[in-house]
Amino acid sequence: MHRSTFLRATIGALAIAAIAFAAAADDYPNRPIEILVPFAVGGGTDAVARAYADSAGRQLAQGMIVNNRPGAAGAIGHQEGAKATPDGYKLTMVTPEINLAYLQGIGKARPSDFTFIARLNIDPIVLIVPTDSPYKTLEDVLAKAKSKPGELPMANSGKGATYHLAAIALEEKTGVSFNNIPYVGAGPEMTAILGKQVEGGFATTGEAGNYVKAGKFRLLGVMAPQRLKDFPDVPTFKERGIDLQFGTWRALAVPKGTPPAIVSKLKQVTEKVTQDPKYQQFFSNQYLGMVYEDGDKLAPELEREFKFYTDIVAKLQLK
Repeated sequence: MHRSTFLRATIGALAIAAIAFAAAADDYPNRPIEILVPFAVGGGTDAVARAYADSAGRQLAQGMIVNNRPGAAGAIGHQEGAKATPDGYKLTMVTPEINLAYLQGIGKARPSDFTFIARLNIDPIVLIVPTDSPYKTLEDVLAKAKSKPGELPMANSGKGATYHLAAIALEEKTGVSFNNIPYVGAGPEMTAILGKQVEGGFATTGEAGNYVKAGKFRLLGVMAPQRLKDFPDVPTFKERGIDLQFGTWRALAVPKGTPPAIVSKLKQVTEKVTQDPKYQQFFSNQYLGMVYEDGDKLAPELEREFKFYTDIVAKLQLK
């Protein structure tokens, strides 16, 4: 093919694709939108996704559905979301595990595989035990773990996930060792703690808060710079002489390459969702930390977090 003919054909194909994308964006959405959750039903990420889907679905006639893809510290769900067709019909609730799984060699997806719509939630990690547990304080748990290295069974939301990393970081800081038991998400983890399959676990108030208020769990410490307003009697780890701050977040994203018009539409929908009183009340009722941060502002922060976790994974020899 002559070079000029090839260029004309290429330009023509690109123009047709641009028109097709524009038409798709104008018609968007014309069928239900799926939100992928990289963890099991019942955890904080699942809760945020379902609250969002409920509110957004009331804006969009086609509605939204939530599908859970648990496993491999969130890597399975993140990978599926990253590889989805970039047409705005498959969204992903991305969590810090996207960096952690990649750094540990568990997953292949990176934040750069996505275009972020907005961050919707930030929560610190807490240590919980059943209310009838013999452990009344953080020091009680640490003393038991020190007396029987590697034996005290403590739950987390998945091997290599944020809650597991928090447990390992606590071990490194204090010189103790737990028998860390991974589950496929915080929902199954809560069930295990309730069923006394383990002595306690690491989660957030988004999963454990209502159990605490119902008198089923006891909060022993929070990995935050200051005490939580909903649980003012619970000390921070720093207050107990352990300078440890860990948390999680949830952000809505689409695959990289999604047309800007569709990204813009989803941002408009999301902004309205965060103004929905029912949505706001859900976060309050579930003790989830509600935020609204535009996705464009997340990229530099995720790069900083990637460097932070790179150092942590290397220091704790988790790869």
